[in-house]
Amino acid sequence: MVIFWRLLLGHLLADFTFQSNFVNAWKRKSIWGMLAHCAMHPIAYIALTYPYLNDFWVNTAWIRLQGWTCVLLIFFLHFIEDEWRVFTIFKFKTPDNFLYFAWDQVIHFACIFMFFPMTMADAAAGNWIPEKWPVLGCLLVLVTHFCTVLIYFLEKDLFSGYFPDFDEKYLTMAERLVLALCFLLPGWWFIPLCVAWMGNMAYLRYKRLMDFSWFSFYVGGVVAALCGLGARAIYYS
Repeated sequence: MVIFWRLLLGHLLADFTFQSNFVNAWKRKSIWGMLAHCAMHPIAYIALTYPYLNDFWVNTAWIRLQGWTCVLLIFFLHFIEDEWRVFTIFKFKTPDNFLYFAWDQVIHFACIFMFFPMTMADAAAGNWIPEKWPVLGCLLVLVTHFCTVLIYFLEKDLFSGYFPDFDEKYLTMAERLVLALCFLLPGWWFIPLCVAWMGNMAYLRYKRLMDFSWFSFYVGGVVAALCGLGARAIYYS
């Protein structure tokens, strides 16, 4: 599970945190843009799993694959999936909606799941989180960049919403991040602070000092609270 969580963190960083609006537009217009985007993934994977790259991640009676080979295969499969998604959107007019976005992520997660080593002994022992920091890193990306994209697709499908501009994007990410971090306070102090911060967010929106939709406010708040609770459970375990 050490390698799985590190690979998952690498995927989230490369697919969301490091994928700017420019890269997202470039990959839809040119194969070079797609290659540039997909190349971020093996870079992130190698940086995070470097101590384990010479180990055999896939080690069966039929096939043995070292970490280096697995990283290249994941890169190749990611490129095919993303190129296929762009191709179907422009060629067959497939709706670029929430369901397609969710399906795309499921395929990427499945490709990562194919190549991480986990023995039956590990599974039986319930050793699902051997390291805390990669899981906390995943939650950090989920509450910031991933949640921004999630809300965008949901609002786009439900209300014909638009992708937030620079200020709205990063201000709302900061508000969600602060709320999630409040859950890491020791004892029970996090409860009144979380309530106070949610009240502050509601007040700023009511006064139009923060111009974001009610949908973004509530969905973002729920995602931040869930990620915060998850982070708290992991951090203090």
